[in-house]
Amino acid sequence: MIHKLSDLQRTARRHRYAIPHLLGGNLEMTLGEIRAAEALDSPIALGLAPEVFASVPMEIAFPMILNAAERATVPVAVQLEHGKTEAQITRALRLGVRSVMFDGSDLPFEENVARTREIVTLAHALDACVEAELGYVGGSALRGSAAVPSGYATDPELVPDFIARTGVDTLAISFGNVHGRYRGEPKIDLELVARIAAITDTPLVMHGGSGLPDDAYQAIVAAGISNIHFYTGIAMVAWEALKEKIGDVDRHPPYHEVVAHAIDFFDRRTRHVIGLLGSAGRAADFDRQPVRQAPDG
Repeated sequence: MIHKLSDLQRTARRHRYAIPHLLGGNLEMTLGEIRAAEALDSPIALGLAPEVFASVPMEIAFPMILNAAERATVPVAVQLEHGKTEAQITRALRLGVRSVMFDGSDLPFEENVARTREIVTLAHALDACVEAELGYVGGSALRGSAAVPSGYATDPELVPDFIARTGVDTLAISFGNVHGRYRGEPKIDLELVARIAAITDTPLVMHGGSGLPDDAYQAIVAAGISNIHFYTGIAMVAWEALKEKIGDVDRHPPYHEVVAHAIDFFDRRTRHVIGLLGSAGRAADFDRQPVRQAPDG
């Protein structure tokens, strides 16, 4: 069943766990991740990041993800991640997506406010929720990126003004987290997270959840994060996991067996993430009335 991501995040914040947020860029990922969530009775969020899955058209990927999410027995949010333009976000909304992210984090503050407010007005008119980013989460999930820009931390003094002027539903913040691989020892500023959480009821989001020690996540959630994104830590080991099933065991498997192995891989990895974030068994926190998809157009 489909829920708006902001609804999942608000409940997670109230009960002190975090919503696992994974990419659903293809069928194997989507089915494996939902299967894990159903097995552990956990809410989950599936995102599509057009920059990462540039080879899969949004018009193909989102209907597939929404179809699977609608049939799930647990709450599933489906989100456009890192939308950069109104046109891109409008495309997602027309496809029935009810959770979108506008990423204006690389813009000057006033421009980020103005453009985020425009997206919020557009999305709210269609009963969709909006995540924005304040501060800048650096790094990249793309292998071979020419440059990996450094992030800069969210200024807590700007948070109340940004939220009040934009009407945004959830906020991604920067506190030492980075997209892709961490270079050197991660320096996660939990005091900054706690400070921001103390001044707003708006759910806070962490991008760049991969690559931390398992025992770090409980502290991050306790500090005030209600939604954590994972991709790189899973994607970078997918091929090795598949080779365990193919390689020496079966050098020439039919493709449908490769697909089945991939689904199993994403199922196993998602179960691990759910365990880290404390969301297992929390599907019962939500009612069984899903968000209806809007018709195309």
